Amino acid sequence: MDSRDSPHARLAVEVILAWAATEKRLPGRLRPCANAECQLFLLDRSRANRARWCSMAVCGNREKARRHYERTR
Repeated sequence: MDSRDSPHARLAVEVILAWAATEKRLPGRLRPCANAECQLFLLDRSRANRARWCSMAVCGNREKARRHYERTR
């Protein structure tokens, strides 16, 4: 079996094609999470195009907690 026929190779091609289609349809809306420790990306659907976190409940909350700790210590 050729390595290009592997399920991983097929998945990689599908991911790249989906990424390209999303970038074409929604330019500037697909970007990495602002949390330096996070490896996820977000699709910003906000009107102002200012979303920063892949998940406000996880990464956004961690950043808010970090800032609060810095202010109050």
